[in-house]
Amino acid sequence: MHALQTKNKQGINLALKEFKNELGSPNFPALLSIPRSERLPALVKADYKKASAICLTSIAMALETMNLVRPMSNNQVIDLVDTILETCSEDNLAIEDLVLFLQKLTRGEYGSNYESMDIPKFMEKFEQYREERHKALINFREEEHSQFKGSGDSNRTTGEDQLRDSLDRLSGSLGAIKDLRH
Repeated sequence: MHALQTKNKQGINLALKEFKNELGSPNFPALLSIPRSERLPALVKADYKKASAICLTSIAMALETMNLVRPMSNNQVIDLVDTILETCSEDNLAIEDLVLFLQKLTRGEYGSNYESMDIPKFMEKFEQYREERHKALINFREEEHSQFKGSGDSNRTTGEDQLRDSLDRLSGSLGAIKDLRH
């Protein structure tokens, strides 16, 4: 995201519009449509320094807006970025996930007591976002499966074939969910 690299707050907000619903909350299906090649794990693998710089800029901008009595030190922020990059492949995070989380954090959606911030507090709140994201993924996949299952396959005539196909699709969906979570 060029807007992040130039610290263009308005540009960041405009770029994130496509990943939000009408109420401003994350549109997880849109986030999940971001190609793997454009997600943090791929960026880390291709250019760790660039991935680190983008995350560092994002977090630093967010922390500046929080007016903390005891803000994180520069070394703590660097360690936090490293922690995020080390765990980003667990659920295949995109930079947009991090920035949307940071917006929610600075808006007080994870509690308003921001007298201080440290790595454990930050990661606890980030884990809440990641759980929301994971639940949304599961719900999306279940809904997708239900719609697909309900439509049926007009080319099949036997119930056994339909059952076998449904089980195959369910198995594939569960495998995709497991891949995204790990």
